[in-house]
Amino acid sequence: MLFALYPNIKRDPELKWTKRLIDAIESQDCLACIDSGLIPHFEYSNLQWGRPCKPDFVVSLGGDGTFLSSMALPGLEETPRAGVNLGTVGFLQEIMPEQIEERVENLCAGNYRLQRRTMFKADCYDKYGKLFAQTEALNDVILIRGATSRIIKIDLFINEGKVERIPGDGVIVSTATGSTAYSLSCGGPIVHPDLDIMLITPICPHTLHNRSYITDSSSNVRLQLAENSRSATVSVDGRIEIPLRKGGYVVVYLSDKSVSYILFDEYDFYETLPLKIQKRGTSQ
Repeated sequence: MLFALYPNIKRDPELKWTKRLIDAIESQDCLACIDSGLIPHFEYSNLQWGRPCKPDFVVSLGGDGTFLSSMALPGLEETPRAGVNLGTVGFLQEIMPEQIEERVENLCAGNYRLQRRTMFKADCYDKYGKLFAQTEALNDVILIRGATSRIIKIDLFINEGKVERIPGDGVIVSTATGSTAYSLSCGGPIVHPDLDIMLITPICPHTLHNRSYITDSSSNVRLQLAENSRSATVSVDGRIEIPLRKGGYVVVYLSDKSVSYILFDEYDFYETLPLKIQKRGTSQ
């Protein structure tokens, strides 16, 4: 078996956990591969350098941001993946460092299950309706104001029907997976990742109500900057930022791709949720 590793050197500066993971993989007579552009080259037995064509697993080492960044590995979007949690919360990183050997053994023995995680597609258009950017998200697509302290005005459309104009700092469109990310801190509900929904949450709205909208994942959501609004930014999973001028809009809809997320037998979303929420914002 071939494991494609995606380490975050800021979380593992001495590569202690990365090397431990490589050793665990080698002990199962399997191979590990790392893209040479991710970390400095080092000599290690049974480690390959370069982008693997068809790995059996992708394993990231870091926080949730590292897991989301690993989605950018070309051609590996739907490869089963897991993460070693070197961050503070780790909603996406289910393997604790002390479990590395056990979890590698589980993976090699087939003792795991796959959970399909919905992804969204985001198409960005200028005010003339010209498409100028496309990307995909596992967590969320956010239309948010830039450095200015002034609010922006966003027209929300669901399935081409206008719902309302939302003045404020922005609007989040998240998957169920992303419900525990930025949307949660903005007052959005916690949604089980098995559910295929679209969650729309305003960011600090300058209105008399602050409520999220929930619709099914087959819906089409458009966030359009009002003509008298300022320019803003489309943020995708916190890793891609796309400038959007007034009158422009972003359309968010279900992607034909999904993430094969690895779960182990004892995983329980609601059981682990309180602990992870309590750890949010704490430092290592």
